[in-house]
Amino acid sequence: MRVFIQTHGLILSREESEHIRQRLRQALSRFGQQAMGATLHLRDINGPRGGNDKDCQLVVELEDTTAVVRDRGHSVRALVDRALHRAVHTVGQQLGEIRSRTQRGRALSRLRQEAPRNRRMARALDAFDALPDTA
Repeated sequence: MRVFIQTHGLILSREESEHIRQRLRQALSRFGQQAMGATLHLRDINGPRGGNDKDCQLVVELEDTTAVVRDRGHSVRALVDRALHRAVHTVGQQLGEIRSRTQRGRALSRLRQEAPRNRRMARALDAFDALPDTA
């Protein structure tokens, strides 16, 4: 899995950079072969003046979906950990929705393959097909 870290206005030490790469790989390894890569954009908004001035954008790419998470904070490590936690949660939800849509489609096709036993069942299937897709 590829991991890119881009910075603007701040310099990461080798230890910070390796820690971030390791955390990204470790957290995204739960998605297995679906995890294509991650790109982390870090920038210091107002330079050496301090405050919640670090901006983070994390883009996680999987085969089926992409998640983009933005956050702002003071500490780079805490900021990256928080953004990574939110991205993993978001991707997990997106994959769950994809799985449920796939399972629902399989169940409907299985019902259609079995000949409806009566007209009521056939009408119910037709009514279900007429519903708008909420996803």
